[in-house]
Amino acid sequence: MRTTYLFSFLLLASFLFSACNNYKSEYEQLLDENSAIQQKLNAMSEEDRLIRGEYSETIETLNAIEDTLRAIETRDKEIQKLSQSKEMSGDISQRQTIIARLQALKDANEKSNGQARQMQARLNSFRIENEQLRKMISQAETKVMAKEKELEEAQGVIDGLRTALSKMESQLLESEGNLSEAYEELKTKNEDLESTNRQLTTTIEELNRKNVFIDEQAKGYVACGSKKTLRRKGILSRFSMKLTKQYQSAVRANSSSINYFESNQIECGTEGDIIAVLPARPESSYTINGNRLEVNNAEEFWKTDKIVVIVKK
Repeated sequence: MRTTYLFSFLLLASFLFSACNNYKSEYEQLLDENSAIQQKLNAMSEEDRLIRGEYSETIETLNAIEDTLRAIETRDKEIQKLSQSKEMSGDISQRQTIIARLQALKDANEKSNGQARQMQARLNSFRIENEQLRKMISQAETKVMAKEKELEEAQGVIDGLRTALSKMESQLLESEGNLSEAYEELKTKNEDLESTNRQLTTTIEELNRKNVFIDEQAKGYVACGSKKTLRRKGILSRFSMKLTKQYQSAVRANSSSINYFESNQIECGTEGDIIAVLPARPESSYTINGNRLEVNNAEEFWKTDKIVVIVKK
């Protein structure tokens, strides 16, 4: 009986061991298959990401190429405008300036076109399957190639303008040689004239200074008023009939000047008689008639002081 049980147990154990080995093998196989599928999914995801990235970059690059071509077109229009401008018929300096500007515009276009070619080469390296995008890439390439041809033509125009300018400069140099002697003669005459003008200017300045001096020498200042008025203006001392120390500046500030060579009478208001003339002068040099002072001897009267203070009642 025990033998039977032992046999049955061994048979069951053998069956279970065999079943476990089969399940383990199938499990490992499933793991391998799942790993392979995951790798394919990752590869497909990466490829999709690259395709999407290239698609987005293609659109951006096409837009950049279009912007670059528009900038080139704008400069082309300016080149045409400058080539036909009136300044091209002007002097050499004007023409040189325009040609330099034309060359700068052309160089800028050439640089932009080089950038467009680089962007176009990158587009051509993308694996684009979308037919519409491929068509847009092809059209962009055609435009870039057309601009290259236009750049060559623009350079030809600029070179032609340079040649014409060079001929004009040669003709001008020849003419300048003929005019050189006349120019030197004119230059000498101008230098002589400038020297004469400087001498004349110096003479005029000296004469003006002399006239100013003469005018100043013939200028007298008169202050007229009552003692109270003259004291208020700082001309007459408060407690005497003497002039203040600053009477000269006070008189100049509060009165007008006269040319004593042209007038020998000094009117001092309409009311009140003159009671004093300061600073004191030779009495024979003047006469007082009420409110009027008459100068009898201008030289004697004014040599005392160019400032006269007339005190009234």
